[in-house]
Order: sequence, then C-alpha cells, then structure tokens
Amino acid sequence: MKRKLLIAVPLLCLVTLAAWMVRPRRESQGEAFVSEKVAPILSSIAQVRQQIGMLHYGERVEVISKRNEYVKVRTNGGAVGWVESHQLMDPELWQRSLKLLQLVRNMPVQARGRTKASTNLHVEPGRAEPRLYQFGRNVPLEIVGRATADWVQVTDEKDSGNEPQETKKEDWFLVRGVATRPPGESSSRGADTTTTTQPGDQTVPIAGWVVARFVELDLPDAIREGTASANIRPLAWFELNHVPDPSGEKPQFLVAAARGPEGQACDFTALRVYTWYVKKSRYETAFIENNLCGQLPIRIAKGPKGEPEFRFRVMDGNKEERVYRLIQTVVRRVREPGDVSNKRVAVKAAKPAA
Repeated sequence: MKRKLLIAVPLLCLVTLAAWMVRPRRESQGEAFVSEKVAPILSSIAQVRQQIGMLHYGERVEVISKRNEYVKVRTNGGAVGWVESHQLMDPELWQRSLKLLQLVRNMPVQARGRTKASTNLHVEPGRAEPRLYQFGRNVPLEIVGRATADWVQVTDEKDSGNEPQETKKEDWFLVRGVATRPPGESSSRGADTTTTTQPGDQTVPIAGWVVARFVELDLPDAIREGTASANIRPLAWFELNHVPDPSGEKPQFLVAAARGPEGQACDFTALRVYTWYVKKSRYETAFIENNLCGQLPIRIAKGPKGEPEFRFRVMDGNKEERVYRLIQTVVRRVREPGDVSNKRVAVKAAKPAA
C-alpha cells in the first residue's frame, strides 16, 4: 500500500504540473476606455478585414497587445479584435475625466451654446493637452468656466474662427455636455445617470475644456443686439427675473462681457443689465459697469425682499466679492458694513431689441 502511494502521489503532481503549464493563458497589458462616440472592432489589421463589433464612449476593454497604430482588445463580453489606438484612453486619463466631471457637476451654468463644428474636448485648457472626446457639430453645451491657453494648431481640429497664427493666447470654456450612445448600451460610469435628448438616444455625462471660439452662444435677441451695439463680447448671461407685460411676461437679463481680443487675464471686463420698458415695448440698458476684472462664476440669488441679486469675485490680490441687487429697474451695489453708502447707477437707453 505504501509503495502504491509513493508512486501515485508523484504521478499526480506531475499531471497537475503538466495541466497548469498547458492551460489557456489570458494575456493582458492592462485596460483602456473608449474615447469616441463609436469605435469599430476589426477582425485583423490586414488590408482585408471585417468589422466584428462596435464599442462606444466610456466602455472598458482589456488590452492584449499593440501593433503600430492599433490595439488588440478584449471586450467585457469576451469579443477579441483590433481598435485604432487614438480611439482609446488610458486608465489615468479616464480617472482624470471622472474627477473633472465630479468637479463641475454642481457648478452654476454661466451660458449655453452649441458647437460650430467638430470640437475636441480636452482634460485641461490647451490644444496639446490630452483629448477626452470629440463633439460633432451643433452639440448643446453648458458653459461653467473660462481660462486661457497658448494658441497651437492641431491636425484633427481645424480653426474655423480664422484666428491668425500670431495670436499668443486664446479663450477656453469649461463645459458640461453629453456623449451620445445608441439605445441599450451600458456605460462603465455606473453611478452616473443618463438623460435622453432625443427619442431612443441615451447619453453619458461628460465634462472638459473646449476652444471658446468653437462655441456659438445661444443669446437672446436683447443681449445679442445690446452687446453688438456696445462692441463687447458676451461671455456669460443670466435671466434675473420676469416682469409683466400685456404680451406676456418678459425676462430681464444680466450679461458679463469683454472688450478687445481673446486671451485676456480677466474673465470679463464689463457688466450690463437689460430691463424691459413696458411703455415703449423694448429692452433698455439699466446698468453699465466697465473697467472690471471679474472672475467667473457669477452667482444669482435673491435679496431679502425677493429681488434679484448677483455676485462675483474681482481678480485682484484680495479676491474681493461684489454683490449687486436689482430693485425694479435700478441696480445697486450691496456694500459691506463700514463701506461708503450705496451709489445709484444711471439708466442709459439701449438700442431696441428686435
């Protein structure tokens, strides 16, 4: 019996070792995440090949190998194929995108607009910074911040603004948007909720930096005409309140704007408030302040009697916060105790809105 055990035990060990050595090996070089709206999975990288599947933004894949401009991947469903490397982002960049999305999630919207053309979304201001996604044309965006960066031309994003190459700085917007996905597709973000923008379209929240010149702001007519006549560039706008009118309630607006070229240190240099004049059925400029160096975000609130209030910080050494209050058609600056008394601002008529 002992002799049989002495023979069986080593034999069993040899069989186990042989089975372990010939086991199917699951090769892996890490993971990656899809950074495009759609990324085809190819059967090979040869000239004659087939599309065997499709990946969508945010999906996680396992990286098996890399060759030239392609990456061999395994999907969560077990499919294996090749994907172009520029359609993937590494885990570190993916985590940065999640942190950025979390950062801007509760930031107040400063303006709304739409992309003028295909527009790259970056993790930081600057065209040479890593790209997170590419929006198509006419995609709605929420603007929550502004910054500047050096102007650099890149091959995959044409400058539709005809900006001369000698420009040193350009404006960038921090935006919130959505990455559209076909119905039924899930996202590895998990906890993030999706919203429906069109029947059958599911979307995934996304945030990042885009060239400000590639976004057309959705400006109301009163703001568009008022800022055009004042020769200033609107950067942020808000509805302060609504007032009665025989034709229906009319919104009253606050606008933050800049004068001159892009790339200035100040987020905005001018403020305008447009109020509705019932007798003449038109908007007028109720408040003008120039020569500011204001910092976004501007926050809208209510005063002690429910009147509209707006506040922001000045970009100086003290980061002073300024608070203004709209009382009927008069804007007053709310000063801290110990400051000089409030100063009334004169009303200046503006060009009537269309």
